[in-house]
Amino acid sequence: MAPKTNCNPLKLASILTYIQASRVAHNIKDLEKHLPSVASINGMQVKDYIQALSDDSKIRVEKIGSGNWYWSFPSEEKQQVEKNLAEAKAAHAKAEAVVADLQAKVSAAQEQQQADAEEEDEGGESREVLGERKAKLQGELAVLRKELAGCGDADPTILEKKREEIGKFKQDVETHSDAIINMEAWMVDVGGDEYMCGKRRELYGDQLDEESCMLKEI
Repeated sequence: MAPKTNCNPLKLASILTYIQASRVAHNIKDLEKHLPSVASINGMQVKDYIQALSDDSKIRVEKIGSGNWYWSFPSEEKQQVEKNLAEAKAAHAKAEAVVADLQAKVSAAQEQQQADAEEEDEGGESREVLGERKAKLQGELAVLRKELAGCGDADPTILEKKREEIGKFKQDVETHSDAIINMEAWMVDVGGDEYMCGKRRELYGDQLDEESCMLKEI
């Protein structure tokens, strides 16, 4: 069911931050009590904002006991962060390899062009032959330079930015790991070990170690 209120993105972000920072699950009464001051919204709008976050899969909602509970469980986000980290590292390595290869080809073409010019000065091969070879090398050099210019991902500034992003991803992984531990401890208290194992199986899928009922080591 779509929310009736046209939800403000900044207020949605404030609510999501509050729920994630709390690291506990909330019932609707708790949210209706705190969210108006957190996000500067009317108490009547709380359900619409919560529905909007739920529709976007930003928060989870599940019936536990006699009522619905809402939280932002970070396990999926943790896995996405780890995936982004691996992809960033792979892209970084690939970009560096491409640039090194192109730079080597450009250097080789330049050296050959210089060698041909020196040979021409010394009266070696005919001017016509050397002219054809020079034109060919200049064409190859232009292509290589164009390819090198197109490797924006390998620009030193961009690569440095990716290194910073990788560092941030690592910090996010640690933060989300702590949040998962706290959230799971709460869920064990509420539903017991069997319930928690079932939730892990639902959330982790093939990433679950069935023997220990824990997330597989990466």
